[in-house]
Amino acid sequence: MSKKITIFIIFILIINSLSCFGMEQDSFTSKSVILINSEDGRILFEKDSKEKLYPASITKIMLLVLVSEKIENGELTLKDEVVVSENASGMGGSQVYLEANEIQTVENLIKAICIRSSNDAALAMAEHVAGSEEEFVSQMNKKAVKLGMTNTNFQNVTGLHDDNHYSCAYDVALMSQELLKYEYLRPYLTTWIDSIYVGKEKDVEQVLVNTNKLVKTYKGILGVKTGYTSKSLYCLSLAAERNNMKLIGVVLCCSNSNVRFKEAEKLLNYGFANYKNIIFYNIGDEIKQSKIDCANEDNFFLTVHENVNILVDNDCNKEDYELQYEINEGLRAPISKDTPVGKIKILKDNAVKKEISLYPIKDIPKASFGHMLFKSLKNILFY
Repeated sequence: MSKKITIFIIFILIINSLSCFGMEQDSFTSKSVILINSEDGRILFEKDSKEKLYPASITKIMLLVLVSEKIENGELTLKDEVVVSENASGMGGSQVYLEANEIQTVENLIKAICIRSSNDAALAMAEHVAGSEEEFVSQMNKKAVKLGMTNTNFQNVTGLHDDNHYSCAYDVALMSQELLKYEYLRPYLTTWIDSIYVGKEKDVEQVLVNTNKLVKTYKGILGVKTGYTSKSLYCLSLAAERNNMKLIGVVLCCSNSNVRFKEAEKLLNYGFANYKNIIFYNIGDEIKQSKIDCANEDNFFLTVHENVNILVDNDCNKEDYELQYEINEGLRAPISKDTPVGKIKILKDNAVKKEISLYPIKDIPKASFGHMLFKSLKNILFY
């Protein structure tokens, strides 16, 4: 009897071990699935992730990317006022019932897009930024090319069905990764319930309830976006951060809403359970000193513009990795703090796993003639 119990326990342990370290594609009913590390885009799991499918309102991720670029560049602010066109006010599907010629702030439109997935708000924003939906869609497709989204074509800004409007799980992960760079969006993407006032007189309150119910329950949630049409079925791009690790999971063409949430959770849970992020340096750390000729100072600290880290299996340790520093020779001022002057290589077993560029920690101006003359005389007299 005790022997049978022992065998049974060993069997259970083996099953648990397999479920911890791997997942089977057929354990997902979603037609297309992917899980990536947001830091470097490393694929941790996938199922038919390059298959072209209809993305529905997940499309609005790209709209938010372009709007966020404008805000970052100072071309747009959250307080800017947008005049809603008759075209935008007449949009169907999910909406906040904007009136033609009413005025809304950019911030309120972003809230409506992020939380309720509002089509009228999306079109109003696109027209404000680019003058027309057609021009904004052109910009979306150009950005898709820049991001390497080779299986995507946008026909509108809302995701309403069009046979020639498509994407894939891998491409959705790429644009989600791009969107997560804009941290100002996080409160909007993760808000469960809010409201805005609409109409020319702002006398109608529209309560906004997030279409992504996981914002209430999933630990470390960052967003990103749901989608649904009768052709796309249920879709979700989901991102979360735990233990200095950001993961993005995408599920497309799910049979019902519960499936998309359960399978997106399953993806992220798998990633957080089986991987960890080893951090060597953070953005802005003083890493190495380097001599730079023709500058006021003899040496300058170098830093990085992205975290120096690597995502590894749980059984790996920091001691398993080696860092190599390569600094360009013959560096001469002036040098901008945005100019790469070297790199850090992360190696394991003498194989390069990752490379990160090094930059001056501040702008390095060229020294004046008087300063250079003084340094030369000093060297002659004292050395």
